[in-house]
Amino acid sequence: MGLLSHMEAIRARDLLSQNSGSMVNSITKKKIADYHSFSERAALKQSAVLVPFGRRFFMRYEHGFDVASIFKSISSVDFWNGTIPLNQQWHTFSDSDLEPFYQLFSTGSIQNLTNLHIKSFVLLADVPIQAIMIVLDDTINQELIDVNIPELADYIAADISNQVTAFSTPIFSTAPLLQGGKCFSLSIKDAVAEIVDALHIDTEALDLLFPVVLSETHNRIHHILAHNDVAFPGNEFDITLFFSQASNIDADLLQFQLQKYFLPLFGDSTSKILVESVNS
Repeated sequence: MGLLSHMEAIRARDLLSQNSGSMVNSITKKKIADYHSFSERAALKQSAVLVPFGRRFFMRYEHGFDVASIFKSISSVDFWNGTIPLNQQWHTFSDSDLEPFYQLFSTGSIQNLTNLHIKSFVLLADVPIQAIMIVLDDTINQELIDVNIPELADYIAADISNQVTAFSTPIFSTAPLLQGGKCFSLSIKDAVAEIVDALHIDTEALDLLFPVVLSETHNRIHHILAHNDVAFPGNEFDITLFFSQASNIDADLLQFQLQKYFLPLFGDSTSKILVESVNS
């Protein structure tokens, strides 16, 4: 069994052993802490909210997208004004009607795309803002999503209002007091830089969207960690990984396994992901 398979098996065992009621009740009672928690509550596998900044929309909140799609989704206000009526109703596109939206996604996302669901809604921040939700799942529960959008809108509005000129960094769990075990530093800086260079992304867009990529990376790691293992911010470009019972894990082996695990997220640039041991 590979290292990541072993980690996933431990994670599954820990989840099954927790006496926390049914999965549905657990999800619906959990407060929306970020867009990932909203997506879990609304039963969404691949979704995002685009928020305007200047004359462009950015995928500032997302769940399940690859890095290329996060950056390719940068789109103009004029594009959306001419594409969907901003009437806060759901609009579903399929077959040839999907073609105008191909520019927003990576090749991999396009190959798996059969339906695109889009809905606009208003954020009551310092100034009312029109946001756009996009969902790539084949089918969705519109009622379940709609009932949770007001709380999501409040979360996003508060996040946007925190800063005047830029969006705030997604919130991670605070760094725990680490005892025993082993720590590693996971850097995605070079992997993101390679994708950004290939897509000719400008500095403003990189500053706005790098935290989104970091959040997606963190969320995916979280789902393969055992109950007593944690992941938290190292610095601006890194995530620190703590394994409570992993004294024999080697940095090179962990890097190799994580590069394979993150291939769907970073594509060929996954080879640029670096892992270093930060304690002996």
